[in-house]
Amino acid sequence: MADRIHMLERLSAVFDESQAQVLAEVIYSSYNDLVRREDFSELKEIVRDLGETQQRTEQRVEQLAEAQQRTEQRVEQLAEAQQRTEQRVEQLAEAQQRTEQRVEQLAEAQQRTEQRVEQLAEAQQRTEQRVDELGEAQRRTETAVQSLAREVGGLSNRLGGDLEDVAAIVIEDALHRELGWQVEELSRVWQTRDGVDEEIDAFGKAYDPSRPDSTLWIVGEVKFNLTMRDLDRFSRLVERAGSHLEGEIVPVCFCYRIRPAVQKRVLESGYRLIMSSGRMPQGSNGFPPTPPY
Repeated sequence: MADRIHMLERLSAVFDESQAQVLAEVIYSSYNDLVRREDFSELKEIVRDLGETQQRTEQRVEQLAEAQQRTEQRVEQLAEAQQRTEQRVEQLAEAQQRTEQRVEQLAEAQQRTEQRVEQLAEAQQRTEQRVDELGEAQRRTETAVQSLAREVGGLSNRLGGDLEDVAAIVIEDALHRELGWQVEELSRVWQTRDGVDEEIDAFGKAYDPSRPDSTLWIVGEVKFNLTMRDLDRFSRLVERAGSHLEGEIVPVCFCYRIRPAVQKRVLESGYRLIMSSGRMPQGSNGFPPTPPY
């Protein structure tokens, strides 16, 4: 009779406990029922198949264990990646916070800029008002200047007329005193020559007792300050007068002030020079040369 306990111990060495108990029960029952030899051989085949199945199961379990290990490694890698992701998210959160702070600063700067622009707009408005005020002041100034110019022009004409009246008297007296000439009353006249009207400040006849048959024509230029430009214009006037008058032309320049260079030019031109004091500056020979008129 088969030993059930011994049989169970042997089967447990190969199969797990539950399988060993099932096999032991089957074998024990088979022996007790006088199983035929063929049935026992079939039982052995079953046991062998169970052993192979067990072996494949163990291999599969080993494969599963290896897969489990790989899964755990992958999970560990995913855990590390998750940790890195969380760190990156934290960094992005900090960057977002810095961005929000910067945006807030920019918003404050924009507000200050808008305030400054508003101030500049107000300043511009004040400037435009000031420009308008200056424009009005400028118009008032221009009006005043125009009025003053008219007044000065009138005064200038009056002074010019007064100066010419004084010059006529001084010229008459100086020519009589210095040269012994008899001079008719001199006056300011307008003459038309070749269709052109021109003014002579002091004009009139004079007589030289030493040359009773000669007619002298006084052509005078009267200026407060005689300049080279005045002298050039007067020279052309004397030349035109000489071409229309019969007799000797006596150019006379009367002035209050004259520069030395202009005075030298007057005397070199043969013109008489009479100062407002009545003095007559002379040339190097004591008298100015007489021009060929």
